[in-house]
Amino acid sequence: MGKKGGSTKQRMIEVMAELLETGGYGASGLSELGKETNTPKGSLYFHFPGGKDELTSLALLHSGNQLNSFFLSVLAGTESPAQAIKQVFHTLEERIVSSEYKKGCPIATTAMETAGSVPLVSLTCSEVYSLWLKTFESYLVDKGYTPRIAKNLSLSLLSLWEGALLLSKLQKSPEPLRVAAKTAESLFKQN
Repeated sequence: MGKKGGSTKQRMIEVMAELLETGGYGASGLSELGKETNTPKGSLYFHFPGGKDELTSLALLHSGNQLNSFFLSVLAGTESPAQAIKQVFHTLEERIVSSEYKKGCPIATTAMETAGSVPLVSLTCSEVYSLWLKTFESYLVDKGYTPRIAKNLSLSLLSLWEGALLLSKLQKSPEPLRVAAKTAESLFKQN
């Protein structure tokens, strides 16, 4: 594949990632993707022989890796877990508010929609969540937490921000994220 083909493929992945985050799997049609990327439907199958499921999986990995890179940069740039978590929640709040509550978690909508019905996509969602959990677990272990406590705290954090993002999106309010951030910070004051 030439340079142009590679950039077209990447553009399709990025656009699909946006469509999935704002509308979910069912609402992210190939016709809309074609319009957004100015590519014919046949290009999809040329670049993604596995069709929509393959493209969706790659788009979710793209989004998941982008958010994980953000997590890594925050974790590396803060002095304490409490500061890091505060920054993560603050950025998630800025992100959802600036999108006028169209964006939330780039994985959650598709994960809930495809759980058990689209195996490749469900597996990809699970892999992304595992990546995020491992990122936080490793960070917390490096900060002196036992592996068991680090695992429990990481799962609690993921659950808090996923629930808060959903409620913020539904209520069109940052309040659920703010409350969840305070709860998350308190977890680190106890440990």
